[in-house]
Amino acid sequence: MKRTLAILALLFVGVSMLAALDVRDGLVRVVVDETTGRLILYRLTTVKGSQYEALFFDDDARTSFLSISLDGRKIKLGESQEFKISAKRLLNGASIEFTSPVLSLTQRVEFIKSTDSRVFNGFKISYEAKNLGKRDYKLSLRQIWDTRLGEKSGVHFITGNLSRFDTEQIFQGETMIPYLISPGEAASLGLLLDKLAHPDIVVVANWKRLSDTAWMYDNPMRGFSLSPYSINDSALGLYWNEIILKAGASHVFIHYFLTGGEGREFVKDMKTGLSIANEQIASPLAATTTSAKDKLLLDIEEIKKILVSLDTAIETVDSVKDEEVQTLLDRLASLAAAAGTEK
Repeated sequence: MKRTLAILALLFVGVSMLAALDVRDGLVRVVVDETTGRLILYRLTTVKGSQYEALFFDDDARTSFLSISLDGRKIKLGESQEFKISAKRLLNGASIEFTSPVLSLTQRVEFIKSTDSRVFNGFKISYEAKNLGKRDYKLSLRQIWDTRLGEKSGVHFITGNLSRFDTEQIFQGETMIPYLISPGEAASLGLLLDKLAHPDIVVVANWKRLSDTAWMYDNPMRGFSLSPYSINDSALGLYWNEIILKAGASHVFIHYFLTGGEGREFVKDMKTGLSIANEQIASPLAATTTSAKDKLLLDIEEIKKILVSLDTAIETVDSVKDEEVQTLLDRLASLAAAAGTEK
């Protein structure tokens, strides 16, 4: 009986894991580490099944990170104790909110479709900053994405006018390109930079050189290696220039990604002018539908009841009947099945 209850407890942990923030639809998926606020984007690579390719380095989600400059003070979100972190599921995506006494910054990942797709195959990523203080602040934003798709072939990035390049690059103003592709064997990622909201500056560089820079990386070097620490290791840096964020005001920074299959084929698609058809996403303020909220509340109540029953069973282990254990198992299985069908 004790062994059965131990297995039952492990099964309950498994049900709890199903509630982790992992959102997918169509060909795309976002997974959020709710402790650090870091996220990884994925693309589905098999027609049947659930094989996803990570679009960024996913062994450690912390290698991709978001930073702000607030009145010149550099803050890496997800590591600063000044900011509390909360994450939630959106109707088609996820959001992470970093909140301090003077500023909140909400990063939203929302699924989008390209002009040739009937299912979601891209991401709109926005960063909404709200001044919670009583005075104005100077604010700028930096997002580092630890790219990985092109590292195996050595073709780290492809742009509209360069088939490939082996030198770190900075694009801004008149040198801004229409798109930037990180090409892979089974999945590719494209940053859209033409006729859409986008960063003021785009940097491609060695990951360690870029991530170790206090803020602006303005000394590009040859190659994507920093021996012996960071070999054949590329990264993408997105920068938004400083703005004045008035007391009580908010401002939204935005950029767009599209995903594709094998790199060469995706490059062909992008050269034809492939872009987003329309966003077809819920309002960023709508975390879920009313029915979904009701379902979530019911699931929470059921979990609470199961916890009480499990505690009682453990305390009275010698008198628990097999039928009672089976009932708990059935309730857990039902809850797990419901969570699985929603993914």
